[in-house]
Amino acid sequence: MSKIRIMDINDIENENMTQVSIKDKQYLVAKINDIFYVTSDMCTHEDAELTMGCLKGTTVKCPLHGSFFDLTTGLALNEPADEPIKVYKTIIENDQLYIDE
Repeated sequence: MSKIRIMDINDIENENMTQVSIKDKQYLVAKINDIFYVTSDMCTHEDAELTMGCLKGTTVKCPLHGSFFDLTTGLALNEPADEPIKVYKTIIENDQLYIDE
């Protein structure tokens, strides 16, 4: 596994999400109740960026067909999506957010 710097933790407010692109990969970064979640940003049902959807607690709704994904586990919570999104382990050091990939 390699540690990848994602962003400064002060660049995102609570109850928000953003897309971060690193080396042709797009990540969804969400901050909920001061906890950071990093997942893949692509819906597993169709090619839709989840950051174009909306947050509801620790779930994100796909903007295309309305599937919800759990940011803590990656699980698809309703159809039409049935495959999970990838969830990354987060590390915070010196106000920087990293993931293990």
